[in-house]
Amino acid sequence: MPRQRIVKYPPDKPGQLSKAKIERAVEKVLKGRGVPVEPKRDTYKYHLKQGNKIIRSGITNDIERREKEHQRKYGNGVHVQQVGNRTTRIAAKEWEKKQSRGTS
Repeated sequence: MPRQRIVKYPPDKPGQLSKAKIERAVEKVLKGRGVPVEPKRDTYKYHLKQGNKIIRSGITNDIERREKEHQRKYGNGVHVQQVGNRTTRIAAKEWEKKQSRGTS
């Protein structure tokens, strides 16, 4: 009889099992069992505004961090305004393409 492997959690070595690796493993097991897995709604759509004028539109998974990045580039006179609810990355990219073409 083969010897069983014991997996400790949390791992002894930092970074051995990242959150992303665990999520991918769980998703693989669920798909293998035929359980439907919905894509995560973890992406924000936003407008970068200076006053009432939209300077640009974009997507991000961390809206506060992205606002600080824009403020370093454009100055403190800009702010990020969230557009709609969080969505999937694929849907957010489609929205972003439409924004760059000038359609809503």
